[in-house]
Amino acid sequence: MAKRLTLIGLALGGSAGSRLSGHFGIPVSRHTLLRLVRRQPLPDAPPPAMLGVDDWAHRKRQTYGTILVDLVQSRPVALRADREAETLAGWLRAHPGVKVVTRDRSIAYRDGTRAGAPQAIQVADRFHLLQNLSEALDQVFSAHGSVLTEVKKQLESKPIIREDGTVTVPVPPTRPPPLARQRAEQRRARRLAHYTRVWELHRHGWSDRVIARRLGLGRMTVTRYRQAPVFPERKGRSDQGSSLADPYKACLLERWNAGQRETLQLFR
Repeated sequence: MAKRLTLIGLALGGSAGSRLSGHFGIPVSRHTLLRLVRRQPLPDAPPPAMLGVDDWAHRKRQTYGTILVDLVQSRPVALRADREAETLAGWLRAHPGVKVVTRDRSIAYRDGTRAGAPQAIQVADRFHLLQNLSEALDQVFSAHGSVLTEVKKQLESKPIIREDGTVTVPVPPTRPPPLARQRAEQRRARRLAHYTRVWELHRHGWSDRVIARRLGLGRMTVTRYRQAPVFPERKGRSDQGSSLADPYKACLLERWNAGQRETLQLFR
């Protein structure tokens, strides 16, 4: 056993065949090493006091399992084949001592924790708290998009007082050409029609998956429309109005005012 563990330890540190051949003159394939690793029993570890519970995908949106993580040691302790409440409860009963369980808003994980470790405190993990906050803010910003856009325009149109006391007025961005505006309006009309149709079918009791198949939309798009209290307008580019020249504007303006108008020289 000691020799076997030595072989495994040496091999895992680098190229399997070359390291073992160099140390012992024994050519070993990676498949042999993997078989040796898989035959070793898992190390015994005390039950974690703080347990993280989340799902992981065998196949995304098709088949999911559950991963259990020791949050103190920052390492996984178990993988379960599904995300059912009884599966989690069975593991918790077999590993008593868990005091805190962090999880998402899954009802199965809630019920499984209550059944398997009723003494444990259940808390929402940081990732899902931020995700929930992001979704809530996204809905608020979508509902008040026109007001926020007007506020942004007013702020961008305010004059700027430079250090030397001179006042500059920002140049408003150019409007898109008429054809581009027309196409944007047509795309918005199609999205609005889809949004209206999603809500009509939802009120008739249709599921998101069936609605998506009927309208030819992605299921996540249907879910996003259904969760939005008002039609979600498209967000503008986060870098709109910015330029790669922004960090150099002060230098460029100084040289321009000094009479240096050669574009190539300014670029250099």
